[in-house]
Amino acid sequence: MSTPTELRIATRIHFGLKQWLGEGIDVEAMLRQPDEAREILFVCQASGNADLQSLARQWLAASGERKKASRPRPAQPAEQKTAPKTPQKPAATRASAKQDLAWARDTSGFGVTQPAELSPPEPDTTGARWHKPSSWLRIGSGRH
Repeated sequence: MSTPTELRIATRIHFGLKQWLGEGIDVEAMLRQPDEAREILFVCQASGNADLQSLARQWLAASGERKKASRPRPAQPAEQKTAPKTPQKPAATRASAKQDLAWARDTSGFGVTQPAELSPPEPDTTGARWHKPSSWLRIGSGRH
């Protein structure tokens, strides 16, 4: 499974190769097939283009981090298993997550919420007779 970082890098490689060679890559194939990704990275590294070489290094670093995170942890010795565990704070791990962009560091991605007392009041439509189609005939019938 690929990460959003790998998707971003693969997309940038696609557009970089499209600009440099005039032909892009199949981003989905790069994300799903390690052999295809390796071939694309070889092209990027051999291109002599600093941007493509940098993207190839970023891809290798991102896929290495993903592989490291997906490896099973080694079994703990019996002494450590019986020791009491300290609870980990999920907020601390969330705060330490790496964010690619500066603006993404202070947001969850869902935008800023607005408290109810600050939201604009709903318009009062009780006095507006023109909203009701049934009242349209009564207005016109009084003129005859």
